[in-house]
Amino acid sequence: MSSFLPDTANPATLLSRRFRPESIPDLSGRVAIVTGGSAGIGYYDALALAKANARVIIVSANEEHGKHAEADLNKALQEANSAGTVEWHGVDFGKLAEVDVLARKLAQQEKRLDIIICNAGIGQAPHGLTNDGLERHFEVNNLAHHVFVLRLLPLMKKTAMIAPPATVRIVMQSSEMHRMAPSTTKFLSKEEINKDGDGVMLYGRTKLGLIFFARELVKRKLADLPSNRPVLVISVHPGAVDTDVQKAWSESYGVIGKVLEALTRAAGKSAPEGAEASLWAATSADISEENWKNFQGKYYSEPYGKPDQESKLAKDDSISANFWNLCVKLTKELLGEDLQ
Repeated sequence: MSSFLPDTANPATLLSRRFRPESIPDLSGRVAIVTGGSAGIGYYDALALAKANARVIIVSANEEHGKHAEADLNKALQEANSAGTVEWHGVDFGKLAEVDVLARKLAQQEKRLDIIICNAGIGQAPHGLTNDGLERHFEVNNLAHHVFVLRLLPLMKKTAMIAPPATVRIVMQSSEMHRMAPSTTKFLSKEEINKDGDGVMLYGRTKLGLIFFARELVKRKLADLPSNRPVLVISVHPGAVDTDVQKAWSESYGVIGKVLEALTRAAGKSAPEGAEASLWAATSADISEENWKNFQGKYYSEPYGKPDQESKLAKDDSISANFWNLCVKLTKELLGEDLQ
């Protein structure tokens, strides 16, 4: 009788489709990177990939948390008799030059790279500027991933030539919160990006940016690949998830924020459940050599979901192009290089 009962009581999970980690195919010999992989959703992305025998690199800012996560994950892998491994690399995604150094290092030292999950990010926290002089949500959630992915993309293209077709993938951890991006969003200038604003809208704007980033990568960087050797780029919504990111509600909105934090934690998915959407996009064998074009550059609000359901703003090709061009401009300003 108990086998007919759901394995979770979380409302957000019960209302969405599932992709359980045991559905991940064997990833022996594969290499994956998870940004923000030392906590929350990213931690469970890394754990599931490594349990499927991948070598996983996790990237985060806090050395104590990162080293602790590395040790805990490898202990769990040993107990599970997995051949997978996890190693931590430190980087502050609010310092673009630091991101660039690490990305260059990984691109040089790694022989292959099969998966990147772009998970690192700031939640709906208050407005603030980084040391680079950029609004922190935008630099951490968007611009840093722009540089990180573009530096590693040549290695992924090389890997696509030797990996099983349609298995080399980049996943953007977007969100249904992209619908909270201001309707005035144009991504035209640093001044627009840096303008003070509400934490939810700033966060939502970056989740919109990740949908654009996926689409522009496909248009601008992947058209030269053979049709049977693609690099897939997919953006997903993890669902409302009970992680420490929810603390941002209280940071931004005080007493009301504490209420919102409590509600989202109570109704939200667990972190392992929240990882399912990105794991589906990164590994599902149901996305294959035969049908990958149906998924390329698309946004999904759940595993096995229906594409093309994002907001009207997210479908605007001109604003999508603006996003890419602004990232290129700011990268040149901060790094002195035209990276596009």
